[in-house]
Amino acid sequence: MPSATSIAASVVAATLLLAACNASSPPPAASAPVVAAPEPPAPGVVGSAIGRDLDEKDKAIAIAAQSEAVSSGTRKSWKGDHGVYGFIVPGPENGAGGCRDYTHKIFINGRPQEAKGQACKTGDGWRVTS
Repeated sequence: MPSATSIAASVVAATLLLAACNASSPPPAASAPVVAAPEPPAPGVVGSAIGRDLDEKDKAIAIAAQSEAVSSGTRKSWKGDHGVYGFIVPGPENGAGGCRDYTHKIFINGRPQEAKGQACKTGDGWRVTS
């Protein structure tokens, strides 16, 4: 005859087995929508020869000012952390294609460097294209 301990063990085992059979599996996790990070501003002329002597932080400041100037259509000055500075003069928006030219002048060690580029309208604002 089975002992009380073995009967209790059998009851516990049966209870666990039944509980496992009745357990519902968790609902599938809803996949989160993929949200793309906004595209960083294009370097435009800062990515060319006039920006080659800027460190990364000063370059980022110049690119941000360039983006703001072409978006607003107004002149924008900037000053980096290492004595470099510059300004961007955007031209008027042309009627065909929604683009505008701009001039970016950078002073490194007091020496001016200048380059011209272009920015065009996109679905969510302006984008420097060159």
